[in-house]
Amino acid sequence: MSRASLAARLRSLADDLEALDSFNGTRVAAVVLDNWAVARRAVPCLIGCPTGHPNIEDGSPLFSSELFYLDEEGGLARSLSRWYRLGRPVEPDFWSKRYGGRQ
Repeated sequence: MSRASLAARLRSLADDLEALDSFNGTRVAAVVLDNWAVARRAVPCLIGCPTGHPNIEDGSPLFSSELFYLDEEGGLARSLSRWYRLGRPVEPDFWSKRYGGRQ
C-alpha cells in the first residue's frame, strides 16, 4: 500500500471515530457479521532498546504498537503511538545472548 493510501485510510478511520457521537442513533451502513467473536492476530511492530521514550526506561526492551511506516534508509518509523528514529539494527543473535535464549 502506498504512503498516500495508508494516510487516507487512517484519516478515514480517525474521522469515523470522531463522528460517532453525531450519528444520533442513525445506523451506519456496515457489513453484518454473524457468529462473531473478538480474536487476536499478529501485526508488524518494532522491538528494540529505546532512548528517550516517555514511559520506558532507557535501554529496557520495547515492543512498539502496530507499525504503519518504515523507512530503513531514512532511519525513520511510525507506529500507531509515535515516531521512532532508527539507530543501529539488531545483530542476529543479540536478543538470545541478552536474555539467554528466552523470547
